[in-house]
Amino acid sequence: MYIFGSLFCFTLFFQSCVTTDIEEITFRQKGKIKFWSAKSKEGSKYLDVLRKLEESNTSYTGEFDIRIQNFFPKKDVFSLAGRIFYDKPSGKMQIELTDKLFGISVSKVFSDGQTIRIKTVSVDKIHEQTMDDIILSDPNTGKQTVVPFPVIYYLLSNRNAELFKPQWTLVQPNDGIVLVRKPGEEWTYYTAENGIRSVEWDSSGKNVRAVTSVQGEVDFPPKTTITRIVSRTDGTDQNRIEIKMKKVSRTDKLNQLVFGF
Repeated sequence: MYIFGSLFCFTLFFQSCVTTDIEEITFRQKGKIKFWSAKSKEGSKYLDVLRKLEESNTSYTGEFDIRIQNFFPKKDVFSLAGRIFYDKPSGKMQIELTDKLFGISVSKVFSDGQTIRIKTVSVDKIHEQTMDDIILSDPNTGKQTVVPFPVIYYLLSNRNAELFKPQWTLVQPNDGIVLVRKPGEEWTYYTAENGIRSVEWDSSGKNVRAVTSVQGEVDFPPKTTITRIVSRTDGTDQNRIEIKMKKVSRTDKLNQLVFGF
């Protein structure tokens, strides 16, 4: 996974509403597990299976609902509607977020897997950055929500296997675990028969841990994902993010005109 660098804060004009809490998902305990190198026979064979699973996926368009729950300075849950466009051959993904009440676009996020471009309704300039986490900011409270965007991008595109570089990857085929260790951060992928079940990110540099988990059956794209972000210091919740796909249309290749601001 790409090393997270600077954060970019952009504002979404969404309305606070009374709704249920987002489910609390747990971090798994690996315990004392023996891992094989990705260069070993066992490791390389298992990673080849994951790559073949990814090759069977397609491009798609979809509509979704996203809920964001903050815990400080007070517990609030916000919601938005969204559309997503993903082109498998190029790796391009564009997410458009819309205010549910007024039906107007409040921001667009584009990524090709290498960079991120963001355009909000309140700012004329298009922001561009390397693949990194982004921050959603509620203009009413000033509360910021860290979104580990690379995790969400790779789950919604299912391009995870390209990140499993042999020099920093370990594998436990029997338990379906892929461990990616890089300076200052660690990624743990838990796989299922049909793909990635969940991803955990532990960053000493940012002093946070995050887990993104597919709820229900593992499908592509996943119907429901929940992301939980906690402090590494005391384990307290910072934010939770829930994405629910409402409609998905699969295709071999998208018209490139759908990408852009």
